[in-house]
Formats: sequence, structure tokens, C-alpha cells
Amino acid sequence: MAKQRRPAARAAATKTAARTKRPKVATAAKRTTAGRRKRPSGSPAVVKIGVAYAKAVALYEKGLKALQRHRYDAASTAFRQLFELYPDERELHERARLYIAVCERATGPRAKPPKGAAERILAATLALNRHDVDDALALLRTAAATDSSNDHVHYMLALAHAQRADADTAGRHLSKAIALNPRNRLNAKHEPDFDPIRGSQPFLDAIETP
Repeated sequence: MAKQRRPAARAAATKTAARTKRPKVATAAKRTTAGRRKRPSGSPAVVKIGVAYAKAVALYEKGLKALQRHRYDAASTAFRQLFELYPDERELHERARLYIAVCERATGPRAKPPKGAAERILAATLALNRHDVDDALALLRTAAATDSSNDHVHYMLALAHAQRADADTAGRHLSKAIALNPRNRLNAKHEPDFDPIRGSQPFLDAIETP
């Protein structure tokens, strides 16, 4: 009878040993740890986007500096590179198109007197580059009289008044430009021509994000 009970005892001992080893639990733990190590992080993508944007802004500002120095070919090249190298930075593209047109107008044949808001904006931009604020304001006021809802007109009026350090008037026109087109907020933040009023309260109020 005793011999017949021994196999049962051995089976119980085998089950106990199996419970002690717990190979499945250990494997699961390893899988969990491995899974945590393999999880992709979103931060590299965010960093990549931030670096691309910073480079695009630097190229945009390079074009602005060249334009202010009347180096129209260099300015046009920088602005065109924005479209080629940074196609996703659309917020900078619209302003770049305007400045490319300014470069073309400055280097082209003698232009006829401007007609319409768009031509007056271009002519006013050239006037500001010559530091002829009076001529720029005259052109822009005429443009505003015919197209008061044009955000570019108000943006350029803000620039012109900024050159005179008239922060209050510049701030009002900039606020209007941003209300008509919120992308002007970003443009203003990186616009060197706003430097004379950059620290003023009207300018800070205008570019404040709601």
C-alpha cells in the first residue's frame, strides 16, 4: 500500500517545485520592462519641429536685413528659399511673397504711379526702405481710404508710425491688422522695423496672445 502512495507524493512535490520557479511571471516582467524601453518618445519630433521653425525665422530675418540694406537680390533669394527649404512654415510665406514683390519692383523698370491697395503697399514698402516715411504714409492713407479692411494696409501703417516712434498710433493700426489677420502677430514679433516701439505698452498690448 505504501508503494502505491509514493507516486502521488512525487507528483505533489513536482507541482510545488513548479509553483516555486514561476517562469511565466518572470517572462512577463521581462516583457513589461522591454516594452517600456521600446516605447517611442514624442520629444524628438517636437524638438525637430522647433529647430526647423527657428531656422526658418532666421532665414526670414536674413532676408529682411538684406532688404533694409537695399540688397534686393540677396533678399529675394532668402525669401524664396523659405518656400523651398521650409514648405510647412506657411505663416512666414505670405509676408515673404510681399517682400519678393518689393524686390522685383525695386530692381525692375521704372514703375508707373501705383494704383489700388496692393500696388500702394509695395510702393510704401519701398518708401520706408528709403526712410521716406512721409511718402509711405501718404500712399498708405490713400490705400486705407479705398480698402479699410486690408490687413496689410494697417500693418504697414503701423510700421510707418513705428519709424516715427509714435507707439500709440502704431499700436492701434497693428491691433487692427492682427484682428483682420491673426498671422500678423507673428510677423510683428519678428519685424525689425518695430524696434523703435518694441518695448512700449501699445505694441505689447497689440501682440499679446488672447
